[in-house]
Amino acid sequence: MARVPMSDLLRRNEFVLIIVLAVAVAIFSFVDPRFLTASNFVSIAQQSAVIALVAFAMTAVIIARGIDISVGSTLAFAGVAAGLVYTATGSAAATVATAIVSGGAIGLLNGLLIGLAGISPFIVTLATMAFGRGLSLSLSSASSIAISDPVILYAGRETFGLLPVSVIIAAIVLGLWWFVLQRTVYGRWVYAVGGNAEAARASLVPVSLVRISVYLIVGATAGLGAILTIGRLGSAQPLAGTGLEFTAITAAIVGGTKLSGGQGSIWGTAIGAILLGVINTGLSFLQVPQIYIYYVTGALILVAVLASQPESVAALLKSMRPKAPAVAAPEAAAAVSAAHSITLSGIGKVFPGVKALDGVSFTVSSGEVVALAGENGAGKSTLVKCISGVYRPDEGRIIIDGEAVDFQSPNDAKGISVIHQHFSLSPDLTVTENLFVGREPRNAFGFLDRSRMRREAQAIMDELSLDIDVDAEVRTLSVGRQQMVEIARAVLADAWFMVMDEPTSALSNRERDQLYGLMEKLKARGAAILYISHKMEEIFNQCDRVVVLRDGKFVGDRRIAETTEAEIVSMMVGRDVGDIFPYLEAEAGEKAIEVEAIANGKLLKSASLSVRTGEIVALAGLMGSGRSEVLRLIAGLEKPESGEIRIFGERQAGGDIKAANRAGIVYIPEDRHLEGFVGTMSIRDNLSLAWIRGNNRLGILSPRRIASLARELIGSLGVRPAQPEKMTIQLSGGNQQKVVIGKWLATKPKVILLDEPTRGVDVGAKSELHHLIARLKQQGAAILMVSSELPEVLGVADRIVVMQAGHTVGELQRGASEHDVMALAFAERRKPSTVGAAVS
Repeated sequence: MARVPMSDLLRRNEFVLIIVLAVAVAIFSFVDPRFLTASNFVSIAQQSAVIALVAFAMTAVIIARGIDISVGSTLAFAGVAAGLVYTATGSAAATVATAIVSGGAIGLLNGLLIGLAGISPFIVTLATMAFGRGLSLSLSSASSIAISDPVILYAGRETFGLLPVSVIIAAIVLGLWWFVLQRTVYGRWVYAVGGNAEAARASLVPVSLVRISVYLIVGATAGLGAILTIGRLGSAQPLAGTGLEFTAITAAIVGGTKLSGGQGSIWGTAIGAILLGVINTGLSFLQVPQIYIYYVTGALILVAVLASQPESVAALLKSMRPKAPAVAAPEAAAAVSAAHSITLSGIGKVFPGVKALDGVSFTVSSGEVVALAGENGAGKSTLVKCISGVYRPDEGRIIIDGEAVDFQSPNDAKGISVIHQHFSLSPDLTVTENLFVGREPRNAFGFLDRSRMRREAQAIMDELSLDIDVDAEVRTLSVGRQQMVEIARAVLADAWFMVMDEPTSALSNRERDQLYGLMEKLKARGAAILYISHKMEEIFNQCDRVVVLRDGKFVGDRRIAETTEAEIVSMMVGRDVGDIFPYLEAEAGEKAIEVEAIANGKLLKSASLSVRTGEIVALAGLMGSGRSEVLRLIAGLEKPESGEIRIFGERQAGGDIKAANRAGIVYIPEDRHLEGFVGTMSIRDNLSLAWIRGNNRLGILSPRRIASLARELIGSLGVRPAQPEKMTIQLSGGNQQKVVIGKWLATKPKVILLDEPTRGVDVGAKSELHHLIARLKQQGAAILMVSSELPEVLGVADRIVVMQAGHTVGELQRGASEHDVMALAFAERRKPSTVGAAVS
């Protein structure tokens, strides 16, 4: 048997908790030998049983990205209700049933308000906590209700051999929960909903039903806990369960369950519940006042949370470290008119287990645009963070205007600005306020000098020829205009070196052209630009030079006029990838998709098209022309307001993703992070997420079949690294996209809808993905694709349907040019009859 390294064991939360538990028992036993008595351990076990019972269900709630602070009052209400039924009937069976049903009723109320009404879990359970406690006190007249039936008392008081019956019950429930979460479809759904509810919904998971059910279960479990509590106390207490919600949540968090959802261990929760019982009992043995026990418990939660977020601890320690005086970049007030340069000399960066950068060296000077190219995972993002002060290089030097600099933080990187794909603007502030965040000018009285802010904001907009209202809230601007505001903020801050990371990924063609014009103005002002893009046509049209990284190493520096696309691609991937957008011949078969005049009552006005098996049809047009909306209607994600959709001749009502999937349709979304995959789940679990719905036995999964499916898909798709247990969020963009496609290929689709299938992936991954798509076409799939990259559309499509302003305006056969597509995209809309003839 292979030995497990100690470092791996220490990363397992359960193993660490067992060590802490053993140390706590040893310390308390050393201080007071009575702690080791059998009676004391029985008492600890009985106390921990109810906590654990509720904490198990609470773990499922938290994994599903919820919280329930009403379980304590739910337990009290369930106990009082059971006590009243016992007083009225004397029936043990009715008493137990009443407790569980009463608790379940509160849980169901929580679930309906959260799962269907969409109200915050904290607000809902805060309300039901008060409601349940009020019911308990009013129904019992604030008095305990004595219960003497031996059947009811048995579970809370008696032992089976040396073990308390309550502990045996908790152990059985623990086993059931482990089985449910690890071996059933429902358990997989719970993790998916907590990890990414939108991706889970798109993967046919009944998100609302899962949310309702976990609250129903935790409520019913609190009812069972009420029976155990009655057994211990011999009565139903209206104030029973006080603080239980805090203890149950603590046990789950200490056990490693993440409040952010999607991750948690039922075994960790069990050990956490026992640890809390040991600590509380041990401190009581030492006669520590209860107030200090609360302090210890609170500290335990903080330690557990911090231990689960090592990056936060590292950032905290870094902020506390005394700062060495930094050699800042030269002041750039006259900046951009003066000549500047930044030189990277042998830059290296090491993370645990991987060398992200290794000897990277190149120079960027004023007045030039240099492309930074490389596959996902080549080290581009790490390099940018070193340049901007987020990371400190472990090797090499950064030299600005001939002087070495040592940035301790981004604040030290004067004159350097990074324009990220995801903007750092505050949407509720105005354009002017965003331009001056963190460096607001003050008047003589110490107040904001708003007139100066507005005056300077308007001046920079005029200088850059940007027609943007400086008084508008940023949230009202288009994505492209928000990006212009980011650039204007950098210019206003006297940045002479700008890093632009995939700046056109979400821009329309018009906004893209405006960005290109702005870049020319920045060059004329003497700015230096490091431009990151996966689009070859951008690199060749907008950049002066290209620097290529591969596997964290500098591969080469080429002038654009002296190189070719094939050479750059070869440098990036280390191999000949062939045609990036391959076209493979296939025989077109029957009509798989027929769409006639569909509209969604919003952006999409009237779209008509058809797709045959063995064919790729591309939807082209400007951003906002309604392309993605067509796919979403066909996929059942939205319901058409008018028009007709037929799949293999059968009319589809629309608005039902499950019905669309049954018809053989799958949808690969534009935003893979939002709707494509669950980042907290492994590659294996993502690949099987949609497949398990139709491949289970009474809801029970086969780990062997899932493992086999994952191995097959990972091999056929070329997912790297080929590690089924690796979290999907840790993969590069191209490999994440392969996982999203693989998830749906597992369901054997007949119709594949692809929305921007290669957005944000490198050229090597683009080539691999399109070879995969072409093979699917040859195997008889009908493929409808949306892409904003015209070379991609022209390269892979059999036919191109062009959209403009929510209408289909024409169809082009293979061999059409970019000019042909754009002429239709910008042209005035044709008459509907002409369009119908073109796409029939």
